[in-house]
Amino acid sequence: MAEDYCKKSFLRLVRCRKDRLSPTMRDLLHDPDRFLDGQDCRIIQNNFKSKLGLIRVNGNELVIKYHNYKDRLHRFRRYFRPTRASKNWYYSKLLLNEGVWVPEPVACIETRIGPLRGKSYFIYEYVSGMNGEDYFRQFRHDSDRVDRGMDLVVELVRRIKKLGLIHGDIRMSNLIFKDDRICLLDLDDIKPMAWFQAGRVKNRDIRGLRKDIGYNIPKELQEAFLQRLVSF
Repeated sequence: MAEDYCKKSFLRLVRCRKDRLSPTMRDLLHDPDRFLDGQDCRIIQNNFKSKLGLIRVNGNELVIKYHNYKDRLHRFRRYFRPTRASKNWYYSKLLLNEGVWVPEPVACIETRIGPLRGKSYFIYEYVSGMNGEDYFRQFRHDSDRVDRGMDLVVELVRRIKKLGLIHGDIRMSNLIFKDDRICLLDLDDIKPMAWFQAGRVKNRDIRGLRKDIGYNIPKELQEAFLQRLVSF
């Protein structure tokens, strides 16, 4: 992975891949809100958790992810914790190094007042493809594709667990299928397992996935999918 540019001051921390530091990228790092609110940005998600905008920079499609706050108390608590953008930056690199496909990280921006963290933005490569819900719905009658898709999901969960991590939100809408591979999205809630955590906590990803299968996978596929998770 390319070497990183890092600039830290009392009010800001910026990280970016050095090979992406074009004049346009420098403008983006300086004022991400202008790009996120610009006419050329297509908003692909905007809820209580985050706002995602799709832009094009130097011929590349990038996603700007701004992390929202639920309320004032949530904002206050985040002052003292690592930003979600920095978490996405760190774990994206870690997972890619371990052979787990996640979107390529491009930049990370956070506002600060000394040690206190404020707003944060994570910029990453856009990954086109079909999300898990659409994949299993479209290919529900294609047994080979269904089997391959299930194997990819189960292997992904197994690898995350083997790395001693809890993703926290593994569900079909956070999985992108493309070229017989699977890409994992949304690392906001990822964290390492701790030895003292109860088994229920360590198996959060499996429990969440089982629940999601019940809601978002065609009924005729659910039993076979759940059987593949019995070993966890």
